[in-house]
Amino acid sequence: MRFLWFSKPNLYQAANVMIHINTYTATGKTTDIWRRSMIDALLARKFIERITQYTEYNVNIMDEKGIIIASKNASRIGTFHEVALQIIQGDRDTIIVDNENTQFGVKKGVNMAIYYGKRKEGVIGITGEPDQVMPIALVIKMSVEVMLEHELFKYEKMQRRNLKEQLLNIVLYNEDLRKEDWERFIEPLKLRADMIRIPVLISIHSGRELTENVLSAFRNGREHSSQDLTGLTREGDILLYKALNYPLPELMKNYKYVVGEAIGDGLKYMRSADCDFTVYVGSFQNDLMNYRMGYGHCRWLKKNMGRGGSFYFYDQCSMYFMSVLPLTELAVAYSAIEKNFGDRFVENFKEIMEALRMANFNLNDASRLLHVHKNTLIYRLDKIREAMNVDPLGNNKDREFVTGFYYFLKRKEQIYQV
Repeated sequence: MRFLWFSKPNLYQAANVMIHINTYTATGKTTDIWRRSMIDALLARKFIERITQYTEYNVNIMDEKGIIIASKNASRIGTFHEVALQIIQGDRDTIIVDNENTQFGVKKGVNMAIYYGKRKEGVIGITGEPDQVMPIALVIKMSVEVMLEHELFKYEKMQRRNLKEQLLNIVLYNEDLRKEDWERFIEPLKLRADMIRIPVLISIHSGRELTENVLSAFRNGREHSSQDLTGLTREGDILLYKALNYPLPELMKNYKYVVGEAIGDGLKYMRSADCDFTVYVGSFQNDLMNYRMGYGHCRWLKKNMGRGGSFYFYDQCSMYFMSVLPLTELAVAYSAIEKNFGDRFVENFKEIMEALRMANFNLNDASRLLHVHKNTLIYRLDKIREAMNVDPLGNNKDREFVTGFYYFLKRKEQIYQV
């Protein structure tokens, strides 16, 4: 048996692919979080199936131990290949075998190293007369490396996504969250922990399958950033912690527009799918320790603002802070006022204020929500104006007052219902 060998052809020096990964991390370092240890026989067999459709020659793929893990000739799978081991362990990248040697599991043909970067990760062998199979071997080597690079890209993407979902679960649902719980995710994900992000909760009222499609639309959209965190909540809603690469003063001026642009691809998909959805936008966060609370602001909006359209936490701050006050505190402020009016007035007040609040105090929109004529709404609102001497449409302080009274009544109602 005679072996001929060559250094790695320049044609492949730029190849950046992998057939086998011992340990892989997003940073190129071993970590406890992101690890892939494998001799991917299944993947290699898939490549063999693709490649051998276009050639009559037998093709083998060997791992770093010189074991054939995939072959057009199934009887050779699991057998040892001496030449492959020599390539892996030595400084030769190509070995031509012009005589068979069954003792070493070697047949006549061409064997070439498969590289990932500067590291040999496997060997590909093509059985046949060397002069005939050499050109084919070069093409197959390149094809395998390209396919491996593509598979690795998909794997990295999946791993990053899984890690981000783990991180979200930890910061959202761990009641005893410590900094070290999430710090270990930062390096492999290359996240900027102090970057300003805003939670966006999207509740889809059209089924789980559509929710998964919408989540993919957000993740694959043009505005998606590697700094974004996305996933599904335990309730089945979509949560995006959207990274906003703007100074905070600039964000405060026009953050609704910025958020709308940032999630535009997903919104466009939902509208094209005729999807019934609601968007709840929480509070700015730049500390992962507070992400649970930011998500809580979105959930509060969902519970108290209803469905349909978009709701923003900063538009409802007064109501939110009233909601976290003990009911006894609110009772001290509003009980005397409530006792001054009868049940009929109180029920009319709650119904009118609910609609006005949902419609951002727009009479036309509120009348549609109540399914009454606009003039009917004005008449009922006038009764409130006269009884309480307030003008919630024309006076912001009056609006704040009646909103507080409304929320006190709703808090009482919820307690009695329980």
